[in-house]
Amino acid sequence: MGAPTEEEEEELIREWREGGRKLLGGDASGSSSGGDGGPMSNAMVGTGLIVEKIEGSRLFLHSDSKLPTDSNSKLPKSALNFATHDYLSTTSSPTLRTIALQSLSHYGCGSCGPRGFYGTIDAHLQVENAVSSFLGTEGAILYSDGASAATSTIAAFAKRGDLLIVDEGVSESLLVGVTLSRANVRYFRHNDTKDLRRILENIERQDEARKRKSTDQRRFLVVEGLYRNWGTVAPLDEICKLKEEFHYRLILDDSHGIGTLGKNGRGTLEHYNLKPMVHAEILTFSLENALGSVGGMTVGSEEVVDHQRLSGAGYCFSASAPPFLSKVCLASVRRLEGRLDEMIEDVKDGAQAEAEESEEKESADDGNDNELNVNAMKVADLKIELKKRGLSVSGLKAELQERLNDHLLSHLNNNTSLSQEQPQEEELSGLPLIHRLHENISQLYNTLTNSSHPHAFKLHNRLVITSHPLSPIIYLRLADNEATGRTRAEQTCILDQISHHVLTNGEVAIISTGGHVKKYLQLVPEPALRLVSHVCQTTEDVELLVKVLGEAVEGILVRNDGNVME
Repeated sequence: MGAPTEEEEEELIREWREGGRKLLGGDASGSSSGGDGGPMSNAMVGTGLIVEKIEGSRLFLHSDSKLPTDSNSKLPKSALNFATHDYLSTTSSPTLRTIALQSLSHYGCGSCGPRGFYGTIDAHLQVENAVSSFLGTEGAILYSDGASAATSTIAAFAKRGDLLIVDEGVSESLLVGVTLSRANVRYFRHNDTKDLRRILENIERQDEARKRKSTDQRRFLVVEGLYRNWGTVAPLDEICKLKEEFHYRLILDDSHGIGTLGKNGRGTLEHYNLKPMVHAEILTFSLENALGSVGGMTVGSEEVVDHQRLSGAGYCFSASAPPFLSKVCLASVRRLEGRLDEMIEDVKDGAQAEAEESEEKESADDGNDNELNVNAMKVADLKIELKKRGLSVSGLKAELQERLNDHLLSHLNNNTSLSQEQPQEEELSGLPLIHRLHENISQLYNTLTNSSHPHAFKLHNRLVITSHPLSPIIYLRLADNEATGRTRAEQTCILDQISHHVLTNGEVAIISTGGHVKKYLQLVPEPALRLVSHVCQTTEDVELLVKVLGEAVEGILVRNDGNVME
């Protein structure tokens, strides 16, 4: 069977665009009626939208063609982005985009194998060295998946018979690692160091009763720095004191703290003036948030890193990360360090080398193009030239001539425009980048809590913030007076309606979390609205968010209160 024709390719692409991409679920209409559990039992899980691209502070959206026409027509083509975890707006960085394209052209897409079996590329080693240097550790190990980094790290160090003391609020990836380790597990109340001390003292008393030394088993505390599902910050200063007092090691997942907390963006440890290896023996984090790449890393001492190269399941048995995305991560680290100018120079040097290489290659083609007398060519020769350029060879002679002439003219215009490119605006990096994010977080938090604000006052006594003031992830749940008497499904339905109203009426994207997967959580958070702060957001963006959120909360809660009374 031969290669598909041009028409067949176009048909496949059209079918894929229209119906081939599966949504994460949900009903874009915002309706939650129906089902066996009553009119509010089926809270929607998603919006029925696909994010096509991100530009600055806006998401560009594609609606599912299978949705009802009236629902589809209400959905915006773009929306302000208060939904994704791209805290440093890495996806919108022109420099990082250029690096991604150049690296993709150089390395190709995949790595063709696990790290230990033909899958290690120079880009992987470079980013490991860069992250290790940035965080001040002896080494770093790169995993190809963000979630499997935490999961594999715990399972690599804790085995049957060991002891894990785990915060009950940790996310799924850590809990999967805890389960896979088969270690003995005790949970303490979320961010409650008094409860942690109580558990540690109980274990110490058991040791004395059994005449068992604390060193007879490996013992770890497992926490997150900035909790993904809560927006809270772990009290690492107190946890580290308890760790030292009772002789435990600390496994810290700082997936949402790296790049957001600390003066230089080095995470929750820096926020508390603590250091990896000293205060947290094992530090793991995802590269898929502030660093805008794919995969995860664990950093620490040389022994911690080398042990995982043979014992980390996600490292040993998964194909390594695409090298071009590791280059993007390297550039993101340089951006945090304030060394983006070095990457820009590398981009210019790479572009110049590529241009010089292609110039020689294209000069012969250009010479041949100039010598081509299209109008005098035979049909067979026209088809040969068109095929060389990847163009269609179907049609009459006049159509073939027109197609080839158009391509030659377009090629000439492209070469002219490339030589006239304008320099790009300077990007933020280093301390100014982190300061901008911290300013945006503070502005969003302060605006939402400002009772004298003309729109934020509508949120008071209706929604309450449960996250930390320094967290870029802000969670808003129903106030006690609004939640009392309502089931979880009813609360989720109301928050779904609010997020849908904000999207369709204000073109602002936020997340309602009530319908998210809860199966693997030890402690399930209450339904909430999640807002995320980014460096690209402006004062006008925040004002628009608060305006449409206030209107949605006021209108929807009043309507639902009326339904309850009826």
